[in-house]
Amino acid sequence: MDAAKIEKLKTREAKELVRREKQVKFKENKFYLIYLFMILSLVFITDEIASTISIQFQSNIVNEFFVQNMGMEYGQGLSIFSALGFITYPISLLMVLYRPLADRFGRKPFLVINTFCMALGLFIVYLSQEIVVYMIGGTLMGFMVSHDMQAVYILECSDEKSRARNYSIIKSVAILGTLLIPLLRETLMQNVSEKWHLVYLVPAIIGFALSFVALLCAKETHTFLTNRIKYLKTPIEERERKNKEEKLNNAQGGIINAVKFAFKHHQLRWLIIACVFFYFASLATSSYNTVMAESANMSEQDITYALYLYPVGNALATLITGLVSDKFGRKTTIIAMGTGSLVCYSLFIASSMLSWTPFLTGFLIGGFMGCYWGAGDTIGSIMFSESAPTNLRSSVTVINTLLNGIIGGVASIIMMVVVPLIPVETFGYFYLCLTVPGLIGAIIVMLKCVGETKGLDLTKVTGLEWDTKKEEKKDE
Repeated sequence: MDAAKIEKLKTREAKELVRREKQVKFKENKFYLIYLFMILSLVFITDEIASTISIQFQSNIVNEFFVQNMGMEYGQGLSIFSALGFITYPISLLMVLYRPLADRFGRKPFLVINTFCMALGLFIVYLSQEIVVYMIGGTLMGFMVSHDMQAVYILECSDEKSRARNYSIIKSVAILGTLLIPLLRETLMQNVSEKWHLVYLVPAIIGFALSFVALLCAKETHTFLTNRIKYLKTPIEERERKNKEEKLNNAQGGIINAVKFAFKHHQLRWLIIACVFFYFASLATSSYNTVMAESANMSEQDITYALYLYPVGNALATLITGLVSDKFGRKTTIIAMGTGSLVCYSLFIASSMLSWTPFLTGFLIGGFMGCYWGAGDTIGSIMFSESAPTNLRSSVTVINTLLNGIIGGVASIIMMVVVPLIPVETFGYFYLCLTVPGLIGAIIVMLKCVGETKGLDLTKVTGLEWDTKKEEKKDE
C-alpha cells in the first residue's frame, strides 16, 4: 500500500475511531436488554416465517402458477418448480462476499437491512401474479434468512453462562410465533386456496415496521465495538505484518486443504459420511404441504388445523435438542434426534394418509422438523467444529454447508425425475422411501463410527485423537 493510500485510510479510520468510542461509552438503561431481546424475538419470528411460509404453501403455489396458469399436471408442475430452485444457487454464493461485511461495518446495519429485505421479499410474493415475480421475492427471502443477524445479536449481547439458554429460548419463541401463518389462513385467506397471497402481506408489514424499530432502538453490540476499536487502534503497518504472519501460520487453511485433511482422519471422514446419509432425507423438510394437500387430499381447513400444532411440535423438539446436548453430549443428541425424526416422519405419513386428526398430523411434522434440524445443527455447527484443529476449523465447517447443498440437490433431482411419473397419491410414500434409509444410515454411522466431542478443549484439538483411539482398538 502506497503512502497516499495509507494516509487516506488513517484519516478515515481516525474519524471512525472517534465515533466507535462514543458508541461504546454510551450507557444503556437497565431495561435495554429486555426490549432489545423483545425486538430480536420479533425479528426472529419474521425470519422463521420467511423461511417456512413458502414450504407451507407449496401446493397452492404449484397449483396457481403451473396447474392453472400453464395447464400442467401437479407432478409436472412440482418438478419444474423444484428445478427453478437451482437458479438461485449462484445467488446464494454471494453470501461469501456479503457475510464478512458485518465484521467491517457492524451488526446493526445488517440487522436492519436483512429484516427490511425479508419483508420486501414477502411483499413481492404478495404482489406476484406470475412465477418470475414470485421467484424474485422468494430468492430475496431465501438469501436474507441465511444470515441470521438476530442470532449474532443474541449471542453477542448475552454473557457466557446465559448465551445458549437465551438463544434456545428466543428461537423456541420464534418458532411458536409462526402460529401467525395458520391464524392468517383462517382469517385473511379464509381457507380459500386462491387467496394464499394475502398471508404474505401481514408478515411483510410487520417486517417493515421491525426494521424501522431496530434502526431507532437497537444499538451496536458491545462485542463488535470492542473488537473494532482494538483493530482501529492497531497501526496499519503492524496489521499488515500480522496478516503476513497469519497467512504463513495458517497455510493449511482453505476448503481444499480442509477436504484433504477430513478424508485422512477417522472422525471427520465418518462425519462426512453421516452427513451424506442425513441430508439425503432433507427433501422431507420441504414437501410436507404437498403430502397433506395432494397425496392425503386434506382440505385447506384441515391443513390450517395441522399448522396450528406444527410450531408446537417444532419448538418442543428444538428445546429438547438443546437440553439433551448440554446434558448427554453431541453424539447422543444426533442419535436421539435422528431417531425422533424417523419416528415423527413415519407417523406423519401414516397420520396424513390414513386421515387421522389434522392436529396430530401437524404436531408430528413439526416434531420431525425440530428433531431433524436439531440433529443437523449439532452435526454441522458443533461436531464439525469440535473435531477439527483451530487453523482448519472455519474451512471444515464449510464442508457441511457444501454437503447440505450437494446431497439435497441430488435428492431434489431424483424427485424431479420420479414425481412426474408416479400418481400424486403416492408422493408421501415416495418421500418416506427417501427419508427412512437416509436417517437410518446416519444413525448407524453416528452410533458405530463417530466419537463424542462434548467437553473437548478446542485449543488442543488436532483431529488425530480419534485416529489414535482407532489404532488402540486394533491393538486390543
